[in-house]
Amino acid sequence: MLKPSRRRQSASEIYRVAHRLLREGKAHQAIKHLQEGISRFPHQVLLLRSLAEAHRQSGNFGEAISNYEKVLELEPRDEISLNGIGNCYLKMKRFEDALSYFQRILEGNPDNVYALAGAGDAHLGLGHAEKAIEAWEELLKRSPDNVFILNKIADHYRRQGCFDLAASYYERVLQVDEKNPYALVGLGSCHAARSDLNSALEIWKTALNHNSNNVLLLSRIADGYRRMGQWEEAIEYFKRVLLLDKRNGACLAGLVEAYWETRQTQEAMETLRKLLEVDPGNVKALKCLGQILESQEQWSEALSCYDKLLEYSKGDPEALLGKHRVLSRRADGKEDLEAVEKAIEELDPSLLARESAFAPKSPCAEELWSPPSLQNASQGSRESIPRETGPRKGRSPRKVASRTQ
Repeated sequence: MLKPSRRRQSASEIYRVAHRLLREGKAHQAIKHLQEGISRFPHQVLLLRSLAEAHRQSGNFGEAISNYEKVLELEPRDEISLNGIGNCYLKMKRFEDALSYFQRILEGNPDNVYALAGAGDAHLGLGHAEKAIEAWEELLKRSPDNVFILNKIADHYRRQGCFDLAASYYERVLQVDEKNPYALVGLGSCHAARSDLNSALEIWKTALNHNSNNVLLLSRIADGYRRMGQWEEAIEYFKRVLLLDKRNGACLAGLVEAYWETRQTQEAMETLRKLLEVDPGNVKALKCLGQILESQEQWSEALSCYDKLLEYSKGDPEALLGKHRVLSRRADGKEDLEAVEKAIEELDPSLLARESAFAPKSPCAEELWSPPSLQNASQGSRESIPRETGPRKGRSPRKVASRTQ
């Protein structure tokens, strides 16, 4: 007896299944499902465009562009595909190519807010900041309450050090959405950059009320207290960050400084060890830990720190002098001591003569951790603040994500 054949899915059904898989984070399965559908419906624009979107969301930008181009062969003015290709080229940092596709949209539809947003990004990538602002301001004429673009303009001015101007745009965002975390973080950073840390902390704490586990906000608050010398408060917030992100190097560095300033030497050493687990080649942290261990007369571990430091920074004079001091206290280190003295003599014969009484240097968070986290607490960076979901206020997140990212 023949088994009844399964009903074949229509193009719209294939589309719905694929988008459900994408929402569930199953991009590979969605792509496979769409490819099977396209083999049956090779000229179905909905499926081709959906396959391009799936590849784009998976970071396969070349494949995405190829499928968007197939759509354009069928519908040369399809704005979604033109925008998708533009955004792929933005991700690939091919800004001239990106701009050309956004301009193709704007030639036919100068009110397309997605193309205006993308053109601004492309101009900025090309170093044409004025043209970027011009494109975004054109968008704001059509959508004055567009928090995504208001934040982008504010963020640009903040990175340029135009803090008053940046603050005015963040404040426009907050008039539309008083809980907007991006604008609250940015506005607080503007105040911090102008050395108004009390106002910055007040704003960041307001934002934290709406998201108590936001690592970025907790880090900002912790570092604000550190910069004000309010060490106990700084320690409290650094610990809250590390409960959520135990490998946060910036906060570990800040916590080292706070512990040192409050004379919690053992805690400072333990935190330095954790920092070195995150970044084993951190020469500043190795040097700092070695000096503190030396001050605590923990000679073996101090010597180990100086040896590791010399592996990463050959001929470092402070490491050589530290090793010389430690070996001078050991009865079994005569040969090693002579070798270190020879190395110091070759580096600078006057180093030993000029060496003063040893005292560990006070740890400084900015020196212990150089990536853009602590030093950008005042100025921020484009990557440090959460991105908005899309340029048009009021659209559903799914529709926005599919067309703007």
